[in-house]
Amino acid sequence: MSLSATLSNASSSLYVAGERTSVVSRNIANAEKAYYSRKSVEVVTIPGSGVRTSGVVRAESPVLFRQVLSSSSSTATYQAQVETLDFLDSTINDVELDASPAALINKFLSALQNYSAQPQSELASKAAVRSAADLANGLNSAASTVRKARTEADSGVQASVDRVNSLLDQFQTVNDYIVKGTLSGSDVTDYMDQRDEILANLSNEVGIRTVSRGNNDMAVYTDSGVTLFDRVPRKLEFVGSGNMTPGLPGNAVYIDGVPVTGANATMPLQSGRIVGLVQARDDISLSYEAQIDEMARVLVTAFAESDQTGGGGPDVPGLFTYTGASGIPPDGVLISGLASALRVNPNVDPDKGGVATRLRDGGISDPLSPQYVYNTDGSASYTNRIDELINKMGANYTFDPAAKLTSDASLTDYSATSVGWLEEQRKVADDGLQYQSTLYQRSFDSFTRITGVNLDEELSLMLELERSFQTSSKLISVVDSMYSALIGAIR
Repeated sequence: MSLSATLSNASSSLYVAGERTSVVSRNIANAEKAYYSRKSVEVVTIPGSGVRTSGVVRAESPVLFRQVLSSSSSTATYQAQVETLDFLDSTINDVELDASPAALINKFLSALQNYSAQPQSELASKAAVRSAADLANGLNSAASTVRKARTEADSGVQASVDRVNSLLDQFQTVNDYIVKGTLSGSDVTDYMDQRDEILANLSNEVGIRTVSRGNNDMAVYTDSGVTLFDRVPRKLEFVGSGNMTPGLPGNAVYIDGVPVTGANATMPLQSGRIVGLVQARDDISLSYEAQIDEMARVLVTAFAESDQTGGGGPDVPGLFTYTGASGIPPDGVLISGLASALRVNPNVDPDKGGVATRLRDGGISDPLSPQYVYNTDGSASYTNRIDELINKMGANYTFDPAAKLTSDASLTDYSATSVGWLEEQRKVADDGLQYQSTLYQRSFDSFTRITGVNLDEELSLMLELERSFQTSSKLISVVDSMYSALIGAIR
């Protein structure tokens, strides 16, 4: 081999070693970044001219990355549900205070039984009425908690939609750089890492799948097939529902005018935080709200007063009534928002100027109308009406199946079943979250083992490059000495 060829080989080797050293340094500097992929320089041999670089490539694993995106979306779905269920659980989880609807119903039943044992006791009558007021207030509070949970979920949907639109704008910017850089032959691997990170963040909000095209271009679709990005981003639209109307689902999310959530969605989203929030807002919370409303309806029905004169007067609300009450609610028909409006009739509430003993005697609905008085003799030992109310609390009633519980049960059993239903929903969501979180972590760990940076390997490669650099430098020095000797001999 001639001296010039040797010098060319050594020089090209020196240049390639420098390029590879630069990339290795880049790897080491970014080793801790979540979606940074290990870069390497492709080296090709040129016969008679040494070596050269043909470009920078990055480590990839498309299959594992798709699994990371999928498990990330599923995790976000369950996380949103768990957050809402934890909030709803505040209506039942205070064991010491016995503040759940079921506990309050049992405490009220106990107060009625105590009053039946001593009907002449004014203290017992007041205690029973105050227990009834606590029950009404508890249902009011539970309904308020459900409304807050639905409002928070609705606000969460708005925030997620805003994040998706922002991420899609970022995706367009980065994707354009990648396509242009690929066409010009530039190193776009760092931009591809940025794009992967954007996709990972996007998958938290909505389930996605991607399609790679020529020049490293990429299109993004929802997991139901709706286009999110194809050359340009598709805009997600959502109008916040504001104060959630009891019994009615919130507004839908639209992509390019097509609904992707709600009953009218033809291609509904399958996973992601938006899906979890919509399910929490329009399914879980609405069902629990319906259960509370059904408890309130049956309380009004069970404690209604009937005409005692035989005149055929209609049944009217007694101990429990509600704002705007015009009669007794029909059997088995849900009245949305009733729990929020439930209250103890002020005619029997001592704190509002009422007479507590009317719980025993009747006439709560209208003290001026004798036809609804049960204790016509005014006997202090009269217990028939109290015992009747106790029996009614243990009787079976028809409940609306929209509440997703049994349609035939006593009030006490129904309230206990409601607690079990909520706890079961919470357990299912939490189990799903634990499983998907574990799956996501293992998928991500496997993905980073293949595509991430191993510092030990990079440092070892850096030493090899250093030795290669030294060898090439030494060879150039030898060739230089030989050229000097040759020129000296010619002179």
